[in-house]
Amino acid sequence: MRHLFCFALLLACGGNGGSRDAGAPDASASDASPPDAAERDSAPPPDSATASPGDWRLPEGYYEPAKMPMVLVHPRPDAPDWAYASNAYPGLRWEIPIVVQGGAWPFQYAIVDDGGARGLSIGAELTRIEEDGFVVHRITEEYGTLWWDDPVTGQYAIRLRVTDQEGSSLDVDLTLKVGTEGWVFVDAENGDDDSGDGSMGRPFATLKPLYSYDRSTPSSFAQHRVVLAGLVPMDGNRLDSGGGNLRIADDDRAPRIYIGWPGRDAVLEAFEGKISLDAPDFYLAHLELRHRADYVPDTGSYLHMITAWDNTDRFTMHRVHVSRFQGVPYNEGYGNSGFVMFVDNGRGRAHVAMVGNTFSGPSGVITSTYSLRESVFERNVVRDAELSLGDGSVWSLIYLKRGNEHVSVRANEIWQNNTWDPSVGLSALGMDQSRLVEFAYNVLRAPWDDGRHGALKVFTNSHASSYTWTEDTPVWIYRNTLSRRVSWEGANLDNAVDGLVRFERNALHEGTFPVHARVLLDGNLEGMPIVDEQMQLLAPLRAEYLGRVGAEIAAPAF
Repeated sequence: MRHLFCFALLLACGGNGGSRDAGAPDASASDASPPDAAERDSAPPPDSATASPGDWRLPEGYYEPAKMPMVLVHPRPDAPDWAYASNAYPGLRWEIPIVVQGGAWPFQYAIVDDGGARGLSIGAELTRIEEDGFVVHRITEEYGTLWWDDPVTGQYAIRLRVTDQEGSSLDVDLTLKVGTEGWVFVDAENGDDDSGDGSMGRPFATLKPLYSYDRSTPSSFAQHRVVLAGLVPMDGNRLDSGGGNLRIADDDRAPRIYIGWPGRDAVLEAFEGKISLDAPDFYLAHLELRHRADYVPDTGSYLHMITAWDNTDRFTMHRVHVSRFQGVPYNEGYGNSGFVMFVDNGRGRAHVAMVGNTFSGPSGVITSTYSLRESVFERNVVRDAELSLGDGSVWSLIYLKRGNEHVSVRANEIWQNNTWDPSVGLSALGMDQSRLVEFAYNVLRAPWDDGRHGALKVFTNSHASSYTWTEDTPVWIYRNTLSRRVSWEGANLDNAVDGLVRFERNALHEGTFPVHARVLLDGNLEGMPIVDEQMQLLAPLRAEYLGRVGAEIAAPAF
């Protein structure tokens, strides 16, 4: 029964985890950034933080048990040998994310065997500080990444281990080849398409030499790793007859891997088209991606910067700054406009990893997804963004649309200095007809007055007669810090069991959780003011609930 006080601690029966065997108070831009943001960004690598107080493993009651088993999303053993995760260039900093779906987060990452790769480092643990009787755990930029500042030519058999809060572990075996073969360099400031050959010493100036204009002839650079520096047009050179799109497909007419040149600024800028992706093992990292300032689309339909079509397993996007996405409002009324769209391919799409990316400036929906499998959206930040939407057909910035399974949406932040378009309902996170999905440790503030605005929106009134939900295929929403509104529209959903959606130990500021037979509520805080402008628990609640309710990770300092 809902407590009658203005804010309450709701206690109900908890639920069991699923199985792999089962199928702001207002809309202003005045949100304050956390005062310790700079400290977090400049914190030492977790593997060197041996002086941190406390232990990375939290006491019982201060972490959530695993809802789904740990599954490796990146790097994948089934990826080809030319994938970025298996290759480094001598002397050029190399870095990859280690991405795990499921498990009891936060994890510890360890190098079990470096295979002789001396200087290899890993962001092992969250950094920790002692604060008001608690050890507070915070994410650093390096957490969960593997890097080598000065790779040395050779081949190295590396073993990593990821361990969760319950002691479950997953070994990651990786063969890393360091050499000059299979790399191509593009330097917009110092390169030359005519005299260059794509080597580090003689880079190209644009993407033109990398692309095959003959549909029957693969590019000679198709399976190369492209290193970019300077302002590189993504299109504008009519790479494809379809309106300037950078077409990446199994016909190998273009490379699939684009990395910013370490130590250099790299910007991939779109003017006429988008990335039309129909191939697996796409990798985008360490660069800025944006539309040109004078880009004014009039396509007559919705717009994406990346459209992922059929065969797009092992899609990875890591530390990309999307600074200007102008799909809206120019294409108003066409819906579905978003930075990346994972279309309904009818068969599912495995091992998508979007980790550590930042979205700012003119923007709209980050992603709409269909039929993801074993995928992760983690530590993405929407900050200083002007958010708008073409119409109401897509109603969340991160929107799991239909048929997604075994997906972790974890530790994302959508609250800092964002301006929201009040004319169309838009929530921070949303989900429609998916199962075995977890939303965990996210910090979300979105405006709400009526309709579908708010921090989180789950399900719709759509029927799904061919898609069933059982006690073993729930949706978990736990340990999030939310503001103002959580919305549920699932009363008419076919084939759904009671307690299907499980809200556990969330902090909801000035809002209440939905009450419904298909909603299970367990240990949530709700009602009156619960968090401050930094989305941290207020002092009266902090002493009792810090580390046990909401997205902050902490444990008593004794």
